[in-house]
Amino acid sequence: MAKNKEKTAVLEKGVYIIHADEELKTPDLSPTSTDTEKNTSKDNVKNKNTWFHTSTPTVVHFLALITQGLLVWGLLWLAWGDGWSWNGKWFKPAVVVVIAWSSGQLLQRLTTLPPLLAAILTGILARNLGYLDMRGYPHVDNFLRKIYPVIILGKSSLGWDLKFMKANWRQVFSLGVVPWTAEVLALATCSRYFLHYPWVWGILLGSIYASLSCAVVMPSVLKVGTSPDRTHNWPQLCSTAGGIDTALSVGIYGIVYSYIFSDVHDAYRYTKVALTLFVGVAMGIAWGSLAKLIPHSRDPYVTELRVLFVLLGGLFGNFLTLHLGWGGAGGVAVLACNATAANHWSRDGWKLNNNPASTVYRVLWAALEPAVFAYTGTYFEIIHSITDTILKGFGILLVCLAVRLACAFLMCWDMSIKERIFICCSWTPKSIVEAVLCPLALNTLILRGGKNEQEMEYAEQLMRLVVQAILVTTPVGYLFTKHLGPVLLRDKRKEFRNESEA
Repeated sequence: MAKNKEKTAVLEKGVYIIHADEELKTPDLSPTSTDTEKNTSKDNVKNKNTWFHTSTPTVVHFLALITQGLLVWGLLWLAWGDGWSWNGKWFKPAVVVVIAWSSGQLLQRLTTLPPLLAAILTGILARNLGYLDMRGYPHVDNFLRKIYPVIILGKSSLGWDLKFMKANWRQVFSLGVVPWTAEVLALATCSRYFLHYPWVWGILLGSIYASLSCAVVMPSVLKVGTSPDRTHNWPQLCSTAGGIDTALSVGIYGIVYSYIFSDVHDAYRYTKVALTLFVGVAMGIAWGSLAKLIPHSRDPYVTELRVLFVLLGGLFGNFLTLHLGWGGAGGVAVLACNATAANHWSRDGWKLNNNPASTVYRVLWAALEPAVFAYTGTYFEIIHSITDTILKGFGILLVCLAVRLACAFLMCWDMSIKERIFICCSWTPKSIVEAVLCPLALNTLILRGGKNEQEMEYAEQLMRLVVQAILVTTPVGYLFTKHLGPVLLRDKRKEFRNESEA
């Protein structure tokens, strides 16, 4: 049988080669009506079978999720009582997350837009319909916001290629630092003179606002891949430079947050300001290097133990640094730890961003993403005085985005104009870090009794400005990168292909 297949293959190739330059005519054979009906019926059966076979796994997948969700809800109701009933205190946050996830999946399937947009709109709707306000759950929300950064930052840094970062450190460093710094300074200045913020609150807002969300555009960037001449590895460039940007946001936010809300001596405050980022990097590299040795690569449970080692280490480090007042060091440590560990594991055969650890982090983030954005949306209350803040916020967004993209454009000194525009498209979205960090200041003030009305107003405005930025920049950046990316980089690919063929 195999020989026959080989002969057939050779015959087909031979026929194609022999007749490649000949002009052949197909005999004019008109099919009978009976033959046409038979072929049509066969095609219909084939189409039905194809549709059935392709849709069944999806239907069963969602059926399994619904069944498991109902079982979990029933278990919680039976174990903890009326708090998990239809109108229970804990049922409402849970059902908002379920709706956020469902609406996100629907939005993505219908429009390809990121599901986080539907999740945050679900939260806004739940708040303004009076169904859920996470201000009533400050302890729960604060606890969850200590977990979110570990999953988000750990997931992204598992794909970093340290060799690429060393070889392209100027490009990575400049794209990660310069646009971020320029936007923070621009936002602090705008908030000072347009919103009358103190400088320290302006920097707090800027450290959140300036964070780049690579995860939003990464699916589109992955399609572009590496440039044909191998001069630019777009996924690694966006991931690593965006990671530096994220590390700055998390680290500086933690420093400023601790400076505002911790009651310690000024000398200790300045010490933390100077050392937080370095302490975080040192902790992360040390723990990530230890992950090379523990567990042993021949351990029968090496997969499970490696994942738990970095995951539990990251959670413990983040909770510990926040408890000691060194906010920001934990998040930076997670980035450094997972990047270091992943590169050590790659020598044992675990591919970067394609290994059991990255799978676990992706699953955890898929479960937490609807909660992050839905709960953040519940802080956004539409009131009569919000118009002024939104209008000023839109103007501030345009100014800050223009400053950011201009700096990103200038930092791509070795790229063509089209490639620079592609980087600007990728450097537009703001979403994940913004959603995680923006309610923390408000939650802290609520837990302290909300006695300082001026600071409460600063925190409320901060949250509104950040949510507005998410809703505007996420779809714009995603659509620009998805649709303009192939166009901007297409010509160079064709030129390279023509040169290689010649």
